[in-house]
Amino acid sequence: MSKSYSFLLNLGLSLSQYEHVECLLGLGSMSETSRMDAFSDMDFFLIVEKGYKQAYIDDLSWLALEPIVFKFKNTKDGCKILFSNDVFAEYAVFEKEELPHIAFTQGQVIYAKPTFDLKWIDPKNVPVNKPKSVDFLVNEALTNLYIGLKREHRGETASAFTFIQVYAAGLISELFEHVYTSKDVLKDPFVSERRVENRYMEAFNILAMMKQGYTKNRASALAALDFLNNHFDLNPAMFDAIYSLAK
Repeated sequence: MSKSYSFLLNLGLSLSQYEHVECLLGLGSMSETSRMDAFSDMDFFLIVEKGYKQAYIDDLSWLALEPIVFKFKNTKDGCKILFSNDVFAEYAVFEKEELPHIAFTQGQVIYAKPTFDLKWIDPKNVPVNKPKSVDFLVNEALTNLYIGLKREHRGETASAFTFIQVYAAGLISELFEHVYTSKDVLKDPFVSERRVENRYMEAFNILAMMKQGYTKNRASALAALDFLNNHFDLNPAMFDAIYSLAK
């Protein structure tokens, strides 16, 4: 059991003594415990009675089972927290009436008041990664390589890095499912590249060539272009333009 999950279970026990707390819902790896490990963060929703949300946002005494050494209010509903025992938490506080309008995936009930209707935590707005066509992924990646290399020639290395090693490489990673056999690993509905190395055994080596670092934009672009050319039919004019810029 991870340190974060143990902390969350203890938090549930503690919150059972709070009159206005209705539910503690574990999310992410705090729900999908099969992929939980020593590096998992403590992600959760705290659901409180109507009229008490702001009180639980402003006063964190309910959360301080360990000393809080860092706190950052990253949304109007919650915070990112680091505890002295090196547990990192990201959470939000809601009233149950808000939940039908919030995008989240199925969670695990850590604590629920006996009178709380669990139907409230049945996700109504489950995020879905809409599939992109191969044509879009290939050609969007090509244009990102082209733009990135032109910026590299202008001396805009940081922007070139983003277009080549982030945008284009990210799009190409979405093409892996059309090239390689995928393992049965849970996809993240929010971020498509999460666990890509676990889904495809080839991913690490391929992406290592496409993401060679800040000073290796041209080499990274050539690796990306080579991958696309080996697996898909590319527009010859765009291929030549990118190859010329990268060389």
